[in-house]
Amino acid sequence: MDTDRAVEFARSATIRDAPADVERHVKIRVLDTLAAITAGFRQEGVDIVRDYAIERHAESDASRGATLLDGTGTALTVAGATLANATAANALDVDDGHREVKGHPAAVVIPAAMATAEVADATIRDFLDAVYIGYELAVRAGLAIHELDGVYTGTGSWGALGAAAAAARLNGLSEEQTAHALGVAEYHAPRTPIMRGVERPGMTKDGIGWGSYAGVVAADLAASGFTGSGTNFDDINDRHSLDGPFHVTRGYLKPHPCCRWAQPGVEAVLGLVSQNELDPGSVERIRVATFEEVTYLQTCAPTSPEDAQYSYPYPVTAALVRGQFTQAEHAAEGQSDPEVLDTAERVELLVDEALDAAFPHECLARVEIETTEATYESGVTKARGARDDPLSDAARLEKARRLVSPTLPMTVIDRLEMRLDDGRRSVASLTNSWRS
Repeated sequence: MDTDRAVEFARSATIRDAPADVERHVKIRVLDTLAAITAGFRQEGVDIVRDYAIERHAESDASRGATLLDGTGTALTVAGATLANATAANALDVDDGHREVKGHPAAVVIPAAMATAEVADATIRDFLDAVYIGYELAVRAGLAIHELDGVYTGTGSWGALGAAAAAARLNGLSEEQTAHALGVAEYHAPRTPIMRGVERPGMTKDGIGWGSYAGVVAADLAASGFTGSGTNFDDINDRHSLDGPFHVTRGYLKPHPCCRWAQPGVEAVLGLVSQNELDPGSVERIRVATFEEVTYLQTCAPTSPEDAQYSYPYPVTAALVRGQFTQAEHAAEGQSDPEVLDTAERVELLVDEALDAAFPHECLARVEIETTEATYESGVTKARGARDDPLSDAARLEKARRLVSPTLPMTVIDRLEMRLDDGRRSVASLTNSWRS
């Protein structure tokens, strides 16, 4: 695949031409991401980006603006809404992910597509096509970057191209303008050294907000004549062909708001707790056998939401002591639970050769909990939500309802799901749920 082929895909591909399950997966990711955004605006620190966007990107005519999905009904420019909504999408680390590219395509593509579609008065059908296009190109751009550079960079570094593709499609850019939009987005995308973010967590995280913002700005610049310099698609071979696989069908959904790497451990502990009468006070040691990258998630006493998300000991012991790992465990009250913090110090992370070899295609762990009375073993565990172990419809909808509340009524999720099935409606029929 080269840039010309990517441009052709961006300008002409539709869900109707893809396999039957593609549309269903696109809709699932849209609903999951909108719920994650809504909850993300309640997260500590996101108000900084939201306030910046309101101050610098306010839209005086609300009917011509893009909706800030925080429940206030605030209208911003496309760029401002994209920046704030995309930052919120990944704030809880509960958004969709993709194993092979090791990132979060939906969080960077969907906010850009939704803001652009709303201002362009596009239909839901056009919006879903743009999400599909952006998702597929974003993942392929990430795979290409990792192949060419050999450096693990986060979502913003490659997702910007997907956001630009979605915006270019919705704005009806020409072939030449679309080529420049992709090139400008990739060239201007943030550099996101993800392992630094894992070791030293900050609000920058995967660079998703800025990557999404860079994508829509690149499309605007290209429409005005700003030129790019091609893309990395010109430098790779045909292994990243657009004929398949369809990556939107190969992603995962997260049941818990923390790094995907830690979720097998959380699942294993929850399973052991449900099967045995475990007294957290009797725990002497928790051993987690898993893959090497996990050993960087060492934080036992988080002091910020990002610390809590990029930790292995903390979510595992919260699951043991509190029976859950939710947004509440990101807050100061959850982080100061003395029983959780004491138990977190007893977690030992070990590299298992077989589990390490399975990463990144699979994210696995095996947990052993040693107590004063007995030792309990989980067996090899994977996190729920993967392609071969998807969340049930009931589970994913319950997750979405939990995330939107109390900002919006839980019934909003059922209404949004129905409206996504009516492609003739305007995208405003979706965003109005945050304005009323």
